[in-house]
Amino acid sequence: MSQLPSKFIDGARKLKIKELPPYAKQFASEELTTSKLSGRYNTWMQNYKKQYIDKGSPKPFFDVVAILFFGSYALAWPQELKHLRAEEAAKLEGKSGHH
Repeated sequence: MSQLPSKFIDGARKLKIKELPPYAKQFASEELTTSKLSGRYNTWMQNYKKQYIDKGSPKPFFDVVAILFFGSYALAWPQELKHLRAEEAAKLEGKSGHH
């Protein structure tokens, strides 16, 4: 799957800016199909299993922990940003920012 971005970039290097949107649309319709993505995912998962899970590596555990950490952070970020902006607005109005 890591070859896909470089394939896109190699093709895009030769183009002018106005030619990028049609190129991106064509690339996506050819390379990002359900069957191709499913095949790539299955191959990646088989390789990952062989390389880490079958050998008893702790990497899958750390991968899950990292995914959960960044996923929860990404889900919480809009609420945190809302609170930060409200606190900044309160400070500008001369009110206490904490509640």
